[in-house]
This record gives sequence, C-alpha cells and structure tokens, in this order.
Amino acid sequence: MNITRAIQLQKYTTLKVGGVAEYFVEVTTTKELSDAVSYAKEQNLAITILGGGSNVLVSDSGIKGLTIHMQLKGISQVALDDTVFVTAEAGEALDALVAYTVEHELWGIENLSHIPGSVGATPVQNVGAYGVEVADSIEQVTVFNCETHAIEILSNRECAFAYRHSLFKTEAGKKYIVVSVTFKLQQVPYRQLSYKDLQIYFANNPMPTLLEIREAIIQIRAGKFPNWHEVGTAGSFFKNPVVTVEELTTLLKKYPTIPSYIVDANHIKLSLGWILDNVLHLKGYKKGCIETYKNQALVLVAHEGATATEVELFANEIVEKIKSEINILIEWEVTKLK
Repeated sequence: MNITRAIQLQKYTTLKVGGVAEYFVEVTTTKELSDAVSYAKEQNLAITILGGGSNVLVSDSGIKGLTIHMQLKGISQVALDDTVFVTAEAGEALDALVAYTVEHELWGIENLSHIPGSVGATPVQNVGAYGVEVADSIEQVTVFNCETHAIEILSNRECAFAYRHSLFKTEAGKKYIVVSVTFKLQQVPYRQLSYKDLQIYFANNPMPTLLEIREAIIQIRAGKFPNWHEVGTAGSFFKNPVVTVEELTTLLKKYPTIPSYIVDANHIKLSLGWILDNVLHLKGYKKGCIETYKNQALVLVAHEGATATEVELFANEIVEKIKSEINILIEWEVTKLK
C-alpha cells in the first residue's frame, strides 16, 4: 500500500478543478482497503472515497484526511435460467460494464450507456437516466464495514433506494464502502423505451436490439452533454425537483406545458432542464470560466482556468434564480468534497 501526500486531484475528477488530497492511496483489493482504513484510524484521519470522480466537486482547499481511490477491477456472471447475475467490482467504469452487458446480450442497464463514473458510485447515488435507475436492476451490494472490517452483503431493499438517494448517503450508511455490485439482468428482451427521446428516436423501429438502444443513447447524450474528456463537467449538476401535487397545480397555471412525472400519490418530479431552458432561459449562460452547456442548461461546464469556488458560486446563483422565479428549492446532484 503506497500512501502519498499532497496529490493534486484535478486529474481524478471530470470537473477538473479543486485542490489536493492531504493523504492519498489507491486500493486494488479488499485487503488494501482494510489496511487503508486501519491507517486512517491510527492517524485519526477522515476518510473520503473517490471513484471515477464524475459527480464530485473538490474544494479549492483540497480534501482533508485520507482519500481512498477505489481501483478494484473485475466483471463476472452467473446464469440462472433466463436471469443472469452480473457482478462488477467498484473500480470498473460504469460504461465498460454496460458495454459488457450489451455484448453478452443481457437486458436491464443499457439505458445507462455513456454515463461517466465507476460502478461503486452507482448504488450510492442510485444513478439513473432515460427512464432507468440502477435500483431497478441491483440485486445486492457487497460492502466493507469500516467499523468491523467485515465484508457484508446488502440486499436491494436494505440499500433503501430513492431518487438519487440510498442508505449510503445517510449517517447509518457512511460506515460502508461499496466493494462490488451485483445486477440482476435478463436474457429475454426487455425494452425500456418510455423516455420521450427514445420514443422519438425509435418511432419507426419499435423493436430495437440492445446494441441499437445503446448506440441511440450514446448519440442522444452526445447532443446534450459536453465531452468530459475535453472540458470540465459533472454532467447533470442538479437534481430534478420533486414537488407536491398542489405545488404542481400552481405551477401549471403559469407554465401549462411543464413536463412532470408521477413519483407517488402525493409527489411529482419536474424536468429541471425544461425549467432552466424555458422559464429562466439559461442555456449558454456564462460567468467567468463557468457556463451552462449550450445544449442543456442542467449541465455546468468549467473551462480552463476555472476554480471550484467559481463553480460553487455559479451553481448557487442558479439555485437562487429558480427559488426567486418559481419558489422551488433545488438541490445539487454533485457532492462537494473538502
């Protein structure tokens, strides 16, 4: 185990901003993970887990304590009739896993194509796109318990998934580090094409193959999101707001075409991208080195020379604009690390 100091973290995140890790270590096995956690405890250091770095904003002052970069790799599968359980280690890239499932003709997570980040982060955030969340397919999550140093298995129910939320975001769940994720996938075709963009794309092809669905989503995302290899971005920076039925009724009086999706009997999810574009007209809005993406205002772009402080101020300005205009408080999807 090679613990280093003052490692610049910009290259480890897709936003490409922020300071250094006070202590930094890459782990490739559960034994190394256990040793790293033991070291942090011995030195009284806080622990921060870093995966693909696609959904985080590292403070300009850096991250105090020990940053553990998860690099456990490997994908395996076990078949049971038409169901196949695919297990991916936490350090695998999510898109590499999706490509694997498509190649092996396994249905369930193809709509998550071309999302940056690692597998280990998916249950934490309950990553979702194009009408699908990982919670729909996760069978179980294997975790390392930082208190007992035991490897435990949590069922889908135990993970307490909700919209962009899970057990791992709660105080009770912070003792766990995701080691691997097992997905329950199907060999029988199961097309999930209810999302509007996919309905339009496949209007003349109602029975697309797995590969066609993956290629369609990659093409659609390319039109909405900047290339994270070329510019700093964390994808969708904010969560879609969830409002009450009463709040929606009020909004519809002023904005009758606002897209909405039923969450439960009392709550509705709104399209924040539509609000930012059609109500606040913020596509391509720029301040200094930060701007909303020209094709999707939900996405923030940090250009060369940007700082984490600029990103935070810009994001908070948008939060205030929405609060002022339609009286809804939105939340970051991105997690700030410091």
